[in-house]
Amino acid sequence: MCGLIAPALRVTHLALILAGEDGGQAAVTLGWSPHTLSTLTADELARPFEWSAGRRTGPSGDDPGPPPALRTPPGPWALLAGVPLATPPGHPPGLLVVGRQSGRRYWTGEQRALLSSGAQQLSQVLAHHAAQPQRAQRALRAARGRLTRAAHEARVFRAIADLAAQALNGQDVLGDAARLAAELIGVDWSGVQATPTDPLQGAWPAHAAAWVVPAVPRPAHGSTGTLDGTAGWTLADGRPAAVAWTDVPGHPARLVFLRLGAAARWTAADRRRLSELTWALRHLLSFAAQRTALSGLEGQLRFALSSIPMLLWVTDPDDRLTVVEGSALRRLGAQPEQLLGRSLVSLVGDVLTLPPGHPVGAEQRRSVTLAERVYDVHQVPLPRGGQLGVAFDVTELTASRTAAREAQQHAETLLELTRTLPVSGQLSTLSAQALDVLLPALRGSWLVFWTHDAPRQLVVPLVTRGDVPPGILAVQARGFSAADRYMARLLAGETLQLDAGHLPGPVREAGLQAALLIPFTAGRDSYVLGAYRRDAGTWSAQERDLLTVATRVLQVNLERRDTVEQLRQAATTDPLTGLGNRRAFEADIGAALRDESAAWTLVTLDVDGLKLVNDRDGHARGDELLRAVGRALRGALRDGDTSYRVGGDEFCLLLRGTQSDAAQRLTQALLAVRDAGFPGAGASVGVAYAPAEGRHAETLWQLADERMYGEKTRRRHR
Repeated sequence: MCGLIAPALRVTHLALILAGEDGGQAAVTLGWSPHTLSTLTADELARPFEWSAGRRTGPSGDDPGPPPALRTPPGPWALLAGVPLATPPGHPPGLLVVGRQSGRRYWTGEQRALLSSGAQQLSQVLAHHAAQPQRAQRALRAARGRLTRAAHEARVFRAIADLAAQALNGQDVLGDAARLAAELIGVDWSGVQATPTDPLQGAWPAHAAAWVVPAVPRPAHGSTGTLDGTAGWTLADGRPAAVAWTDVPGHPARLVFLRLGAAARWTAADRRRLSELTWALRHLLSFAAQRTALSGLEGQLRFALSSIPMLLWVTDPDDRLTVVEGSALRRLGAQPEQLLGRSLVSLVGDVLTLPPGHPVGAEQRRSVTLAERVYDVHQVPLPRGGQLGVAFDVTELTASRTAAREAQQHAETLLELTRTLPVSGQLSTLSAQALDVLLPALRGSWLVFWTHDAPRQLVVPLVTRGDVPPGILAVQARGFSAADRYMARLLAGETLQLDAGHLPGPVREAGLQAALLIPFTAGRDSYVLGAYRRDAGTWSAQERDLLTVATRVLQVNLERRDTVEQLRQAATTDPLTGLGNRRAFEADIGAALRDESAAWTLVTLDVDGLKLVNDRDGHARGDELLRAVGRALRGALRDGDTSYRVGGDEFCLLLRGTQSDAAQRLTQALLAVRDAGFPGAGASVGVAYAPAEGRHAETLWQLADERMYGEKTRRRHR
């Protein structure tokens, strides 16, 4: 049953774990060695599980990892699953476990159904046997154990024999043989040693390559030997272990096997298997040496023809097919008997024709597309005319490589996007930088960054990148009404993917066949990232993911930019008057005076009467006086002038050019403060000019202050 279930599920490992009445556990395994499986609790035997490398989630949403029974065998795993058996009452529970180390990384619905069906059939078999007499059950279990062991041994030795058909060098053959033998014997690790004290080569598992086995004596008889942990033998680092080795006939190397632990030992059955392994290795290496050339070609082709999607053909000098084989014929909808005797050109055209004068025996390799499938083609001209050809179907491999390159490019694009976008600057500049980074990853597309102009109720393009058809450029430049059915859905937060059927006829004729529009908001503003194409092809999942993540990056960047701007404004603004604060004034005057070609007027102003207002009417009224002064100063400024509150009742103005009437204009402007309910308010003003009176901020500020205090003194003595 297990031998039928494994190929049906396309898995390489299968274990049927049954709890014994005495508390122990028995396991029927394919691919795994029973020695490597951990003991499961009754609760674990009754709990189903499903795990895959592509989607590592458990019932609670987390990744529980492989189940306890499978943490000891080496990984990595692509798929793992277990289904409890519905055993009859009074019968020990059991669990069917399957796994695969490579290939598809997701469970399909068909596989789940087959796994459930297999578990049901096994449950029925167990129920049937439970009804038989106890003696018959024990006999059946014993026979099943013997058959399982015999089948396991036969399979391992068959796998070792099959190594001769592979194009491997001697070291690789020995490494694979050590790994297969480790499965047969049931050990903790195995490997190949060139000399008794060398580190392991071709070790299994891989980390065992760093371990060193101390020198062991040559076997007293034959080519195999064992030392048990019970006899006090240890590894070089002092760990107790049992070691077994077999010299490779005709090869300066030995296979080494270890079982860890002070109680580790070797049985007579183990020694028998080691002797059989020596015999198998002798014949394996001899056979491989004698048939290197022939087996290297015929064996690989035979294996490929039966299990790999490929084609093999031979033509005669007249280009007629004399041999045509391969499992890829099914994908082309043909049978060998339908093709024999037919011209290769009449079937596929001249795509497989060798160029004139191509040397006999010289291989030509190229990529060819037949019936929408991609083939890696190898062709060799034959001495008497015709050709020998082999074509491997690499459609999925090519597609996966293309997808991997595209995914890598998209990841690099997003990384570049996060590195490129600054946290400050104009929105048009930021969006242009983002589109410049995204456009190379979207071949055949153009990009538009749309913004919602709320006052006009329009969605207008802010930045466009790419080769836009002229007719489409004119349409996009006008913008769209926010009430448009598509714009309304976008402003509501809905992503739209439009094909030619969704687009008006004039737009399609102008060159737009597909669009992908992703909206997002940053603060109170709404934006849309639009990608457009001339062809009618659909957007791939990778492209949709790229644009979706890109909009999130833009959203976060714009929100971060707004936050930084708000913090900058708060750091340079006086909260009471809304004017610039002392920090802003010092930064601005320093920047202004560095421009040696520009003239500036610096005005310092001290409010008179603030203390009287604070003492008489309270500080709230005093704050209102300062706000009134701030409003008056803003009203007196010209374009390019700025005002600041630099102290309690001290203000500064930085005016462009030489404004000799500045003091008079400010004095007149402050009369409005008296009209606002502060009849006793006034101000003392001082003025300094750059570059006429200095080019340093400290010099100009001190000069203006001196003039301001001089005026204040004169007013007090009037």
